Amino acid sequence: MSAEIHSREASMAHVDGADDRHFVAELETGYLWLSRNRQYFRGYCFFAARQQARELHEMPAELRSRHLMEMSLVTEAVQLAFNPKKMNVAFFGNLWAHVHWNIIPRYGTDPLPEDSIWTLDRKLIESHFLTDEELEIVRTKLRRTLSQLCERDRVTVTLA
Repeated sequence: MSAEIHSREASMAHVDGADDRHFVAELETGYLWLSRNRQYFRGYCFFAARQQARELHEMPAELRSRHLMEMSLVTEAVQLAFNPKKMNVAFFGNLWAHVHWNIIPRYGTDPLPEDSIWTLDRKLIESHFLTDEELEIVRTKLRRTLSQLCERDRVTVTLA
């Protein structure tokens, strides 16, 4: 595993072309941001490791444990902030060989709520953008919830 540290801007741009308006938080092991174009699933976000690792098992054990704990915290924050019926968490890395998670809230109103989102028409899931005002509301709600959970669990979080 490389000791290379990715910047949040590079991570966000690489995964889905997001910019600072989509940034939610930096935790000890990773960056959290809202998906730029997948807000059909309100609150869809990405959590990417700061340190370069192609595979989760390539991370040193302590870093891996910490990263998984933080990813769980992020998932809990999305659950509490947006109240989906179910949370989906996916780790692929096919397009960007780096540890990053798709955090996907699923709602009862999904066209196929019992199937993977990947069975849906990509045009449907990758073409829902929020207005700047909607984006700020969603981002603020997620930041507030994540901050409370980080305080509860004594996890360092940076929102700026």
